[in-house]
Amino acid sequence: MSAPRAAEARRATVGAACLLVFASGGVARADDNGIADDSAQAIAQASREAMAGVTSMRMVGQVTNTSGTTALDLRFDEQGNCVGTVTPPGDTGSADIVKRGDDVWMKLDDALLRAQAPGPAGEDAIALINGRYLHGTTDSVQLREFAQLCDLDFFKKEFSSKPPSEQLAKGSRTTVDGHPAITVTSRRDGRTGTYQVSTEDEPYLLRVQGTDESGERVAATFSAFDEPVKATPPAPADSVDLTQLQ
Repeated sequence: MSAPRAAEARRATVGAACLLVFASGGVARADDNGIADDSAQAIAQASREAMAGVTSMRMVGQVTNTSGTTALDLRFDEQGNCVGTVTPPGDTGSADIVKRGDDVWMKLDDALLRAQAPGPAGEDAIALINGRYLHGTTDSVQLREFAQLCDLDFFKKEFSSKPPSEQLAKGSRTTVDGHPAITVTSRRDGRTGTYQVSTEDEPYLLRVQGTDESGERVAATFSAFDEPVKATPPAPADSVDLTQLQ
């Protein structure tokens, strides 16, 4: 074969290869983990296993029921560190949370304090707390519920459990905050859910939306997997111990 013909053959071969890579749906992209071609059951199982192994993550979500909508933006890890914001229903202010191990600091803004204690009691609480964090432990009745929101182990158990009689179906490809994903829908015991699982890197769960038989709706996105959580406690002068307020 002459040099010109050899060069032409190489160009034709490269062109054919590029055509196959870009046109064939059966060839995975470089950033594709391949699960989009699997069954709904296989995708769900891969996601359960991936989520069971995370050491930290960020969750941004909303829970809506008859009381209204609670909004969450939390980062937490398996060491018990957590930092974020919780906004209760009714547009009644918000609370910042910092948790390290069993210690919890929570800062309620003035609007939330007034909602929790209307009238003069609320104004007295605002003056007493004076913009500081409330400090207690996970055993504190006042902080226990907030602390449970920061429990990564709880969420990992929820993610990794395989519900009985769950009906799964694979949906279309999509993106979540710019990341490619595949959709899986679920039905069981009056509950419906839609899950978007990452199709790049690990098959992490990126978004979930669901409704149960009572009408409660949940929507959440997950990110920052295995990234450090910087839960820096406030300075002693910026917090007040709950025992001093009782």
